[in-house]
Amino acid sequence: MTKAELIEKIYKKKGLPANMTKKAVTEIVESVFEEVADYFVKQRITKNSTPKFTYPGFGTFTKKKRGARKGRNPQTGEPLRIPASVSLGFSPGVQLKNRLNKRK
Repeated sequence: MTKAELIEKIYKKKGLPANMTKKAVTEIVESVFEEVADYFVKQRITKNSTPKFTYPGFGTFTKKKRGARKGRNPQTGEPLRIPASVSLGFSPGVQLKNRLNKRK
């Protein structure tokens, strides 16, 4: 699904206010993703805490730190060093797992 498809689906949902425009829906969706991204950029991983964003019924995003490691160039076979990086992990919630597996 693309961003445009998501916005279109939300815009066509029943129950939204009659004066809600596609532009307003776009601004809301962009604001939500921007806030979540800013949260993960600003939060630090420490020994005692790991930044998490939980959306009940959907799942939990977790900030993860990966250390530097040795790797190999698949074309030449030469060893190389892969630098440390930060990424996000995702664990689906129970309700999402059930929907994926068509359980009620």
